[in-house]
Amino acid sequence: MTKFEHNVTGIVHKFHTNIRNGLSAEQVMKQRKKYGKNILVRERIYLPRVKIFLNQWKSPLILILVVAGVISGVVGDWTDTFVIGITVFLNVIIGFLQEDKANAALAKLRSMITYSAVVIRDGHKQKIVSEKIVVGDLIVLEAGDHIQADAQLIMAKECVVNESVLTGESVPVKKQIRPVNANVVLGNRKNMVYRGTTLINGHARAIVTAVGGSTEIGEIALLVKETTNEQTPLQTELARMSRWIAIIVVLLAVLLFGLSVWFRADTYTLFELFETSVAVAVAAIPEGLVIALTVILAVGMQTILKRHALIRKLVAAETLGSVSVICTDKTGTLTEGNMQVTRLVTFSHTFAKDTMRELSIKKEATYPDELFMIRASLLCNNALIERHDDGTEQPIGDTTEVALIHLGNDLGFDKHELDDVFPRVAELPFNSKRKFMATLHCFDGEARIYVKGAPESIIRRTSHICISGKKQKLTKQQHDWMEKQIEELTMQGLRLLAIAYKEATPDSTTIHETDVDNLIFLGFVALSDPIRKDVKHTLDVARKAGIRIIMITGDHVRTAQAIAKEIGLNGDEKYIFNGEKLHVMSDETLAEAVDNASVFARVNPKDKIRIVNALKANGEVVAMTGDGVNDAPALKGADIGVAVGSGTDVAKEIADIVLLDNNLGTIISAVEQGRTIYQNIKKVVLYLLSGSFAEVVLIGGSVIAGLPLAVLPAQILWVNLIEDTFPNIALAFDKGEKENMLQSPRKKGAPIIDTEMKVMITIISVVSNLVLFGLFIFFLETTKNLALTRTTMFVGLGIDSLLFVYAIRSMRYMVWQINPFSNWYLTGAVLFGWILLVGAVYIPILQTLLRTVPLQWHEWWILILFGFLNVFLIELVKAVFLHRVKSKQ
Repeated sequence: MTKFEHNVTGIVHKFHTNIRNGLSAEQVMKQRKKYGKNILVRERIYLPRVKIFLNQWKSPLILILVVAGVISGVVGDWTDTFVIGITVFLNVIIGFLQEDKANAALAKLRSMITYSAVVIRDGHKQKIVSEKIVVGDLIVLEAGDHIQADAQLIMAKECVVNESVLTGESVPVKKQIRPVNANVVLGNRKNMVYRGTTLINGHARAIVTAVGGSTEIGEIALLVKETTNEQTPLQTELARMSRWIAIIVVLLAVLLFGLSVWFRADTYTLFELFETSVAVAVAAIPEGLVIALTVILAVGMQTILKRHALIRKLVAAETLGSVSVICTDKTGTLTEGNMQVTRLVTFSHTFAKDTMRELSIKKEATYPDELFMIRASLLCNNALIERHDDGTEQPIGDTTEVALIHLGNDLGFDKHELDDVFPRVAELPFNSKRKFMATLHCFDGEARIYVKGAPESIIRRTSHICISGKKQKLTKQQHDWMEKQIEELTMQGLRLLAIAYKEATPDSTTIHETDVDNLIFLGFVALSDPIRKDVKHTLDVARKAGIRIIMITGDHVRTAQAIAKEIGLNGDEKYIFNGEKLHVMSDETLAEAVDNASVFARVNPKDKIRIVNALKANGEVVAMTGDGVNDAPALKGADIGVAVGSGTDVAKEIADIVLLDNNLGTIISAVEQGRTIYQNIKKVVLYLLSGSFAEVVLIGGSVIAGLPLAVLPAQILWVNLIEDTFPNIALAFDKGEKENMLQSPRKKGAPIIDTEMKVMITIISVVSNLVLFGLFIFFLETTKNLALTRTTMFVGLGIDSLLFVYAIRSMRYMVWQINPFSNWYLTGAVLFGWILLVGAVYIPILQTLLRTVPLQWHEWWILILFGFLNVFLIELVKAVFLHRVKSKQ
């Protein structure tokens, strides 16, 4: 159990931590050596290889084959025993290799999510990876942080923590630094925070008391819920479909066995008929379907990763292709995320970006209001710029606050020095409800509150203004001037902050929202974030793909409207909604409004989830981007939650996808790959189901017609090896067609087996195999050679599966319009299949095992023509459907 002290003094003394400067570099090394690294021994998220291998033997098909092989050995038929043994072994090995590779790929993708923490060492804030945290470290926590070690609080402001992962209680816990009894249960330790929990509001500082396996979560071996490898709806659907097919096929095999006993008991032994029925069942059940789906999803996720998006949940890879609406934030997604101060406006002066150089800390007498405003914006600021030994800089914190620090540095201010001269005593953190941040500072026997935030929030709390360093009471004319400035600046697409202050009593130690009134207004800071160069092209690609883009932002309505017009979204006022409009809308009215909306501005987290729910109620498949803890409900409520890479730990944990470059274009690329994934899944389903009933038709037809069995059990299993191993997996590597992004998204809940696929499955399974059965009768009558006839049927089944795989690679193009060598995996798989097929006919040992005889050239040509007949029938169906599609356009 994590040890904690009765009070702050005790914990400071125990770990020799300076509550202001943290640990020294020397202390860090000693603590790491004494207590170890901050690493949890994780439970295995994915199956170990031994278990994957053993799971292959749990397949009912494999067990049936094993039983059949054993019986073959008992009755002395060692040839069939050997063939069955090879089939079982190869199926197990191939299944193991495929599942292990997909398993390893998914594990690698999941492991790419890493966590970091901000610590204070040697008096400076540093951002480090979580495993480098040591006992005694002074950590800095902000809303949205995923807490990386057990720690005792030494400062907490409006600090609320979600501890459900530890306690099971869904109600967040408000934290404080007051001492608690050392014997209280974990849920009542209000002055402690624990690894695995999440800070959902406020900010805090704490001293680490336990790391790694010594933490509470390490000791009870709990893991974050996101590590489960859940089955996707499509996987579940296909697994269920495979089970139904298995049931049907087993019933058919039992019926086939019964008919065989009734009609052919005088020709074959019961065991031979049993063995044949087993082989037909094994060949007909598409046991490779679920493994193939996992491989397709894994390959797709790796491809998406190359496009700078990390898929955290399999369900996202499947759902991506059906996204019809993307709700995106503006900053960093539509813009570059490089916020810069471009305008300073006070009652005395206005400075544009190119004239700000006139300001300098040395010119305070000339520009007192502007420099006072900049100083206030640096003090009421939680960001920092970490400078490394190699000269590089790493900004930590909100991009707007980082931009203010950059401006201050350019003008000669040093935030660290300001914080030392004007120490912060208390803070009222920013939240989406009040829309401002306030800090209390005491110095030289005086105290002052600095405030920055949304202009409308600051102005309604303002009673005075500052002109030339002097305080004046705010007049109506001056109030109107401020409102006019807001309108003019926001219409230029600028983000606007208002800065203000007020004097406080020297003995003040806390700050409350009620204290933020009667403010003295200093001025406006206008910031811009350049539009990404490729955003217009990205929006055009989205429109062609039938995807609507809705911008959801906390910015002023005029700012949002200006940005929308600039990037090509509909900037008409009737398509733009603000938070105030949403608050008076019923859910029904909102559902109607979102059908045409292009922009939502000045929204809060509750508004976002309402927007998502309204879109989903209209049948849309919604992707929502977010970066903060307040975005978590909307990210979770959306069909696809997308966290930006610079976002909070909470957003990343809940999201289905993490953008590594914060670019809207990356989401569109991921959607494109999602459509390719779905397309490839349909190909595999079509390929496997089409070949499932071929042997049933042949065997059933020969039994009912009173003829010898068209193919033998060993031959059926060999054909199954050719078809169900490599070609179906190779289809996972097919590239997407450009037309994928020129059609509307598929409807939610649309069946994977559409009308076109049903027709093709019927033709391949029934019509073409009736032709093959006709060839069986022809060869049997003309050659009077049963071994030769069976060999032709065996080869015909193999050629069929090796040729029509090319025809189903596209439903939009005819087979001759597709480069047959564009998928080298498929080329290799088909080549390997031909080697297995030809080897079975001409290699003596395989001839003995499979009871085949050599074929002449004319027999090969007949069977190849049969294979092309199948391809022709598929192309005929495609042509009919393509003609229908064109006639509707």
